[in-house]
Amino acid sequence: MTLTWILTVVCALLIAQLVFVLLNAKALPVPGRRTKPIEGRPLVSVLIPARDEERNIEDCLRHVLASDDSEFRLEVIVYDDDSSDDTGGIVRRIAMEDSRVGLMRGGELPSGWKGKCYACHNLAERASGSWYLMLDADVRLGPMAIRDTLRSGQKKKAGLVTGFPKQVTVTPLEKLVVPMMEFVILCHLPIAMVSRSRSGLFAAAHGAYMLIKKSAYESAGGYEAVKDEMVDDMAMARAVKKAGYKMLLADMSKHARMRMYHTGREVWDGFSKNLFSGLGKNYVLLLGLLIWYIGLYLLPPVALLIGLFSGNMHLTAFSGGAMLLGMAIKAVCDARGGLTAWHGVWIAATIACTLAIALSSVFGGLNGQGHEWKGRRYG
Repeated sequence: MTLTWILTVVCALLIAQLVFVLLNAKALPVPGRRTKPIEGRPLVSVLIPARDEERNIEDCLRHVLASDDSEFRLEVIVYDDDSSDDTGGIVRRIAMEDSRVGLMRGGELPSGWKGKCYACHNLAERASGSWYLMLDADVRLGPMAIRDTLRSGQKKKAGLVTGFPKQVTVTPLEKLVVPMMEFVILCHLPIAMVSRSRSGLFAAAHGAYMLIKKSAYESAGGYEAVKDEMVDDMAMARAVKKAGYKMLLADMSKHARMRMYHTGREVWDGFSKNLFSGLGKNYVLLLGLLIWYIGLYLLPPVALLIGLFSGNMHLTAFSGGAMLLGMAIKAVCDARGGLTAWHGVWIAATIACTLAIALSSVFGGLNGQGHEWKGRRYG
């Protein structure tokens, strides 16, 4: 099979992928649309695990406390996970201003637990609400975020409502890699099946924003059931579905924003820690994804150069068409996540960086060193 024929197949696959993404993006619901007011004015416990979050925690809390709580009651609990900065002091000062805020002091991490899982476990033990909102400190909520996700959860009779906040990206590696989270979901997960199917295969979550009904949380076994999971959000989503509850994956880009990482080093370390674990440490799946992404997104620019230098106009045309299709797919995903569509032009660089991080994620486990994050080392 010549390279031109290979690129013809690649173009066909990319056209199919683009159609899937367009349909999938339309299936992603926006919380609060055409929903009834919340019933019973429930208490919502906003639970924030925080480790060395001095730069984030005050802004996060101010946004939470500014929520429109006309249809629910609000309590906020922050777990200071043995921070080495002034995270706890900032929370204490805000708690003196607003009685809805409480602070928990963390201690030594028990054996067998991942740090965030243990923090969330302790927060849930103290919470009084009938709904728990697991919220990362780098998230900034809009005033209607909690109200609208709770409305949607009640309407759909869901035990878990989660979604991707709008990703704020500044440095080059942030812009290239961070939006890949939503790209992967829209390209590979049938959104409609997340709420319709009870299978854990159709599950996705973003740990930065997870609104869980207390009964669903308890039926799933809480964080104790997933205490050693590196990708705890996905594990919790599967546990909730296994317990018989529906889940709703929603578009949170109009309700919340976040900046996950602030440097290229943080991007690399953060995704290296989670990426291979997110694939279930499945080498076959990893190999399949490497072949898929290299063939669809990295082969076309290489083939374009070969076509131009060899004067093969057919190869040049097909490889150029494949590149444009890849850019279009990425642009649709970025626009759905509230980002500017023009970032799609960098799809080849995005895929190359993501695959490099994936390999780093694998080798970190193979060499026994693992990955370090916020002063803790994970295997």
